[in-house]
Amino acid sequence: MTQTTLFVCSSCRFSPNEASRNGISGGQHLIEQLQQALAAQNLQDAVHLEPVRCMAGCQQPCNVSLAAPGKLTFILSQVSPIDGAASVSAFCQQYTACADGRVPYRERPVAVQKATAFVLPPLPINSPST
Repeated sequence: MTQTTLFVCSSCRFSPNEASRNGISGGQHLIEQLQQALAAQNLQDAVHLEPVRCMAGCQQPCNVSLAAPGKLTFILSQVSPIDGAASVSAFCQQYTACADGRVPYRERPVAVQKATAFVLPPLPINSPST
């Protein structure tokens, strides 16, 4: 099984008008919720949660990306820091089960359908030069 990486912006705001709550950013709150949700689904070994400082989507917090070698890359925007973890972790379960990451649109959680900003093709696999 290839390692899936879930990148989450740790500096995302809770909303355009609310940067933090009790000194914790919306992104950091989402990361903490995702840690719990991934563990509850026994995905902590299959999905590496990687906090990143900024994903340059500050106008549309929270921002998340899901990627793995040889699979599609999903970039999600406007993921709720309050209740987005359940949908994102459910999508991680679907994604890890697909050899190419092509989770059918209608099977994705509704929140993920709405949050999908971009789907990028897999990076090409380099073959040895002859």
